[in-house]
Amino acid sequence: MAELVQQVQAMIAPQATLALVGASMGGLCSRFALAHLEAQAIPHRVRTWISFDAPQAGANIPLGLQYWIQYFASQSVDAAAFLSLLDRPAAKQMLLYHFTTPPGATGVPDPLRTQLLAELALIGDYPSLTRRVGVANGNGSGLSQGFAPGAQLIRYEYSSLFLALTGNVWAVPDQTSRNIFVGSQRILFSTTGQTVNVSGTKPWDGSPGGSRASMAQLDATTAPYGDIVALHPSHSFIPTVSALAIATNDPFFNVSAAPDLSAITPFDAVFHAALNEEHVVLSAASAEWIRNEILLGVLDAPTTASPRGLSMSASPNPFSSSASVRLTLPRAAHVELRVYGVDGREVRRLMAGSLSAGTHSIAWDGRDTHGAATPPGLYLIRAAADGARTIRRVAKLD
Repeated sequence: MAELVQQVQAMIAPQATLALVGASMGGLCSRFALAHLEAQAIPHRVRTWISFDAPQAGANIPLGLQYWIQYFASQSVDAAAFLSLLDRPAAKQMLLYHFTTPPGATGVPDPLRTQLLAELALIGDYPSLTRRVGVANGNGSGLSQGFAPGAQLIRYEYSSLFLALTGNVWAVPDQTSRNIFVGSQRILFSTTGQTVNVSGTKPWDGSPGGSRASMAQLDATTAPYGDIVALHPSHSFIPTVSALAIATNDPFFNVSAAPDLSAITPFDAVFHAALNEEHVVLSAASAEWIRNEILLGVLDAPTTASPRGLSMSASPNPFSSSASVRLTLPRAAHVELRVYGVDGREVRRLMAGSLSAGTHSIAWDGRDTHGAATPPGLYLIRAAADGARTIRRVAKLD
C-alpha cells in the first residue's frame, strides 16, 4: 500500500494531492501504510484518508459459528474451506473473538491481534498528516441486527436409526454464561460431541454494524444429512463502534447521541448509516457523503473553471450577511447548487433546476436548510451542471 501511494505520487503533478479510500481490510492496510510513511518521514501527499467500514477496532464472526465450522470441517467441504479462512493470519489479526483449541471459557482474540495492535502503536497508530474520515455501514443509534444477546442463530438436528447429528449455535451472551455451540455425532452406538460455554463476553454478534449473511450462507449449504436452518440471516461483521474507532467498550454505544465525537474517535469526520447495511455496500447517502469528502480536499487550489466551461465566483468573500454566487454556463443545463460545511455535511441547497446559457446570480443569505443562521467559518459552494462540477470556498464573518 505504501509503495502504491508512492507510485501514484510519481504519476501526478508535484502540487497535486490524493484522496485515499480503504474499504474493509483495506482501511487497516491504508492506515498502517500512511502511519508507516509518516513514521519514516516519507511524503505521501494524501490530503484525505477515508476508512470505509473497516475493522479499525476489530471484526466479528459469531464465536459459536466458528466452533460449528471447526467441528464439522472434517465432514463438510464448505466448512473446511471456511475454516481455512479463519486460520489465516488476517482473520486472526482482525477478529475480536477467535476460536481456540481446546475451546476457552470466554471470547478472546488470537495472539496475532495483540501483535498487530502493538505494531500499529509503534508507528503512531493513525496517520496524522491527513484528514481522517470514518464511514460505517452500521447504524449509529444502537439498533441491533434483529436478535438479542444469547439468541439461537443456527439449528441443525438430524436423527435416524443409524445416525444422529446436532449442530446448534447461539449468539454470545452479554456478560452472562451460556452455551454458544452444542455439537454431537452418533454413528450406530458410538457418540462424540462438543459443548462450548462462555461467560463474560460482549454482545458483538447482534450489535449495530455492517452485516454479513454468514448464517444465511450456512443455511444455503447442502448438508449430507438433514437441513441446516438459520434462525437469523446476518450478524454484525464490522461493528459501528469499530468502523468509527469509538473509544468505548459498549457494542451498542449510541453514536448519534454523543455530545463530542471528536473526543472519542481519531477521525475528523464520521458517517454512519440510518439502518444496518450489508458490509461495504454503498448507499445513495454514503456515496454522496464520500464524494463530498473527496471534493473537500481540492481547497488547496480554488477552482474557478472546469474543463467544460462551467465557472463560478462569490462576492463579497468573506461576507457577513449574504453572498452573491455568480454562475456562468456555456450552455443550458440542469444545475444543482449546494453549500457544505468543512465537515462535509450539506448546509443548504440553493437551487436545483434548469438555467439557460450565460451568467446567473444566486444569493445565499448565510442560513441553513432550516432557516437558522450558520456560524462563522469556512464553507464550500459546489455547482454541478451537465456532468461538470466546480467548487468555491467562501468565508462567513460574524
